[in-house]
Amino acid sequence: MYASYAHVEFANTPRNETANAINSVSLVIVMLESERGIANAAEIAAVEGVDVLMIGTGDLTAELGLQGQPGHDTIVEAYRTVGEACARHGKWLGMGGVNSEELMGKFIAAGVRFVLAGNDLSFAMTAAERRSSMLREFEF
Repeated sequence: MYASYAHVEFANTPRNETANAINSVSLVIVMLESERGIANAAEIAAVEGVDVLMIGTGDLTAELGLQGQPGHDTIVEAYRTVGEACARHGKWLGMGGVNSEELMGKFIAAGVRFVLAGNDLSFAMTAAERRSSMLREFEF
C-alpha cells in the first residue's frame, strides 16, 4: 500500500515510510486537566512518544473547585509536580488556560516551555478591545 502526503513530497511512498515521516515531525501533547492526571504525571511522562505534558489550567481549576484561581497554591503545586515529571523524562511542560501575563511569567520561569497563549476568540476580543479604546479617544 502506498500513501501520498506533503510529508513525503506527495510521492507514492509505502505507508510505513509515510507514517515514519509524519511521526518524525509530529508533536504529541497530552493535556492534564484533573487531579488524577496530575497524580499520574510521572507515569504519563514515561510514555515513549509523548513530547509535552500540558496542564489545562482552566479545566483543572474547575475540576478542583478553584475556578478563576489559576495562581492558587494547589495549581502552583500541580505545575511543580508535572514539571518534575517532565524534567525526569526529558519532556516539555506545557501551559494552557492562563491569561494573566504575570502568572504566565511565573510558570515560564518555573519551567514551562510550551505555551498555549490563547485562542482565536480571545485574540479577536483583545484586538477589538484595543481598537474600541483607540476609537473612543477621538472626538466625534
